[in-house]
Amino acid sequence: MPLVVKRRSNENNSRVVHRFNREIRKSGIINEARKRRFYQKPLNESGKKKKALRKKELKEEYDRKRKLGEI
Repeated sequence: MPLVVKRRSNENNSRVVHRFNREIRKSGIINEARKRRFYQKPLNESGKKKKALRKKELKEEYDRKRKLGEI
């Protein structure tokens, strides 16, 4: 369904554009377009586990460096 924003009486162009941008953000069109921009193949179970482990390791390393004052 297309998004329609009509100009109100005594409304300048910048306000119409502002309302249009706000409606686009609220509708989620921009977020959906950004998600679809690059296709990513779904990960299998082992891939998900590896990714989660790597993320945990990086977080622990970051926390350790922060405590030591290296960051």
